[in-house]
Amino acid sequence: MTSPQNKIIRQIAPEKPQRDRCLRCNRGLATCFCGFARPFDTHTRFVLLMHPKEFKRQTTGTGRLTHVALRNSEIIMGCDFSGDLRLSRLLSDPRYYPVLLFPGPGAINLSENEALPLPCAKKLLVFLIDGTWATAKRILKLNENLSALPKIRFSPAAPSRFRFKRQPAAHCVSTIEAAYYILCLLESQGLEKLNNQHATLIEALDSLVDFQVRFLASASRK
Repeated sequence: MTSPQNKIIRQIAPEKPQRDRCLRCNRGLATCFCGFARPFDTHTRFVLLMHPKEFKRQTTGTGRLTHVALRNSEIIMGCDFSGDLRLSRLLSDPRYYPVLLFPGPGAINLSENEALPLPCAKKLLVFLIDGTWATAKRILKLNENLSALPKIRFSPAAPSRFRFKRQPAAHCVSTIEAAYYILCLLESQGLEKLNNQHATLIEALDSLVDFQVRFLASASRK
């Protein structure tokens, strides 16, 4: 049975829909960021495991923007997924080879051209934990079904461009940047053919940051 605190978000909406709020990004219409994204298809499926605190944040998270940009993605909100029916179905789906983005010993470093042991008949399913590093570690500790998955990692080519969230280390990046780097590296391994469409993820992030800077500057002058 699906845990009551976990929700599958197919079209992100607040629990009580409001006319002044976007039903996709859950932000106020004045600050809706959906227009920054240019949605595109990927062979890889992405599942964003969004911590409830991250779900409520309006300016300091990029998980929703990532979901809007990636057509082949979904969000599952929660912390303890041990009884989550949707997650269980994904993990047992014979069409997919599931992996978890999480650095650590034994994680396959895509930046070092370490090949994924992806069976020919399966599609890659990447789980991204959308939350702080502390909450990500807690989620992993609570969920043996996730901690048992093969893990992948990468080495970012540059510091995070997301200025609204202080990263705990130089190699840490936002969720949308993580999706970008993964797609870059999967394409280099011949697992994606994107024709540079994934570059729009970084463009969307830059647009979001610029918009938020202008919005805050305007608000401070009032």
